[in-house]
Amino acid sequence: MTNPFNVIAKRAILICCLFTLFAPSMNVQAKDSTDLKTVMVIGTGKIYKEDSASARKEAIDNCLVSAVDRAALGLVPPGTLNRTFQAFNKVLYDQTDKFIQGYKVLAESRDKDVYRVLVEADVSIALLTKALTDAGVMSAEKSLPKILILISEQNLEDTSPKYWWGHEPVLSNMFSVSAFTETLKNKGLPVIDYRRIAQKKSIDEKYDKPDLDKTEAVDLGRALKADIVIFGKAVVDRTQNVMEKSIRSFKGIVSARAVRTDTGEEIAATTQSAVTANADETAGARNALSAAGSLAASAVSTRIVSAWQIEEEQTNTIEIVVEGTDNLANFEKFVRIIKEIPGVNNLQVKELRTKETVIGLEFKGNAKKLADALMLRAYESVGINIFEVTKNHLRIQLLSGSP
Repeated sequence: MTNPFNVIAKRAILICCLFTLFAPSMNVQAKDSTDLKTVMVIGTGKIYKEDSASARKEAIDNCLVSAVDRAALGLVPPGTLNRTFQAFNKVLYDQTDKFIQGYKVLAESRDKDVYRVLVEADVSIALLTKALTDAGVMSAEKSLPKILILISEQNLEDTSPKYWWGHEPVLSNMFSVSAFTETLKNKGLPVIDYRRIAQKKSIDEKYDKPDLDKTEAVDLGRALKADIVIFGKAVVDRTQNVMEKSIRSFKGIVSARAVRTDTGEEIAATTQSAVTANADETAGARNALSAAGSLAASAVSTRIVSAWQIEEEQTNTIEIVVEGTDNLANFEKFVRIIKEIPGVNNLQVKELRTKETVIGLEFKGNAKKLADALMLRAYESVGINIFEVTKNHLRIQLLSGSP
C-alpha cells in the first residue's frame, strides 16, 4: 500500500524542482519598470444600438492612443515635430500597442449614448525613443550621447577579470558587455565600438586595470571622445542547487555607473542580477552574465535619455571663443549664420583679444548641440574648425576659403 506521506513529499520535491528550473527564466525576462511613463487619460466611445461593450472598448483604445501621444510629445521638440510630423504619425499609429506595457481602467460611466473611461497607462519611453530615432524624428533636432562601456567581466574559469582597455585587451567572450551593448543599441543609443578602439589606438597604461574609479573612467572617456562613460564590473557564480545533480544554477551580477564626461555628473547607477539553470556549466554562466547585462543596460538607458532630454530642453548660457577674427568679414559672416540657428538668442561680444573674440549667447541646449548645428551650416567663403567642446563652452577657428 502506498504511503500517502511519501506521495505528498514526492510532489513537494517535484514542485520545488520545477520552480527552481523555471524561476530563473522569469527573473531574466522580468520587465524593468524604470523606462515606463505612467499617463492618465480620458477617452470616449459612441454607443450604437445599446452596445455598451463595444463603446467601452473603443473608449479604452482611444485612451491608449492618447497616452502614447502624450509620452511621445514629451520627447520631441515642437520645431522637430513641425518638420517630421508625417514620420511621427506613422511611428505612433502603426504600432500603438507596442508601446503600451499595461493599463488600468480607474473609472467609467455612461452618459446617454456616450461611454467614457478614465485609464492609467504605462508607456515604454525606451521603445518610443528607439522607434522615433530609427524613423529620424528625434535625430532631426537633437543628438544622443555617444557612450563608452568600461565594464570588466569575470567568468567562472577566469582567475582575474577581463577587460578591453588594457595592454592585452580581451575583445571576445565578454557576454555581459555584449548584451549590455546590444540592449543600449536596441534602445536607440549610440555606443562606441570598443573593439575598433582597442585595435587602432594605444591606451595609456595607467588605465590598465579592471576596476577604474570615476575620475579614471571620465578621463579615459574624454580621451576617446565619449559623452557618457558606463563603468563597472560583471561576475558570475554558482548558486545553491536543490535540483538533480545534472542541473546547476548560476547567478550573474552586473554593477554599472553612468557618468557625463563633460561635467563628471553621475546620472545613473544600478546593480542587476539574473539566475539561470543549465546542465552545461559554460552555457549556464554565459546566459546568467548576458541576462544581467541586459537588465543593467535597460535600467540605465532610460535615465540617460531622460538626463539628455532635460539638458536639451534647458536654455543655457554658452561662451564661444572664436579664433581668426582679425578677418572682420569672416567674423561677420559667422555671426550672421550663428544668429540664424534655432534656439540662439541674445548674442553679445564679451571680449576682444588679439586675433580672437569671445562671444556669449543663450541657447536651448548644450554646447555640443550647438556645435552639431554649426557643422551643418553652409559658410560660403569661410569655414570653421571646432576643436574644443565642453558643457557650456566652444572654441572655434575661422578658416578662409575660396571666394
